[in-house]
Amino acid sequence: MKNESDLGVALTRCFFCGESDRILLSTRLTKKNAENVRAAHDKIIDLEPRAKCADLMKRRIILLPFDPARSEPGWEKGPIPNPYRTGGFYVLKEEAVRRIFSGPAIDWAVKSRWIFVEKEVVEQLGLPNSSTEPEEGAAS
Repeated sequence: MKNESDLGVALTRCFFCGESDRILLSTRLTKKNAENVRAAHDKIIDLEPRAKCADLMKRRIILLPFDPARSEPGWEKGPIPNPYRTGGFYVLKEEAVRRIFSGPAIDWAVKSRWIFVEKEVVEQLGLPNSSTEPEEGAAS
C-alpha cells in the first residue's frame, strides 16, 4: 500500500482573475508525481479560463492592467505571459475596446477575448479601481 505522501493535491489559480480554479490530483501514486502536483498549488498553470471568466469572455473582453516598468524583460514570451500585474480586472464591450485601441491590438483582443494594458491606459480611461473579483466594468 502506498503511503499518504504519494498523494498529490493542488488548487490552481485562474490566469485571468486570479481566483481559485481547478483541483489537481496526482494520477500516479509516486512520491515524485505527488511533489509535482503539490508544486502547482496556488499557481497559474495554463491560460484556460475558469467558468466565470469564460462566460465573461463570450460576451465581453477582459482588460488586465500591468506595470511595464516593474515587469521583467521578456515577460510576454513563454507559454504563460507574466508581466507585473497591478491587480485590476476590467470587462468591456467589444465596441468600447475598438474605440480605445488601434492597430493589431484590436484584432488580438477581439480574437483572444483578453488583453494586457499598461496601467497608465486604465488611469487615462478613468476606469475605477477594481477588486480581484471579476465584475463588468463601468466603461461599456
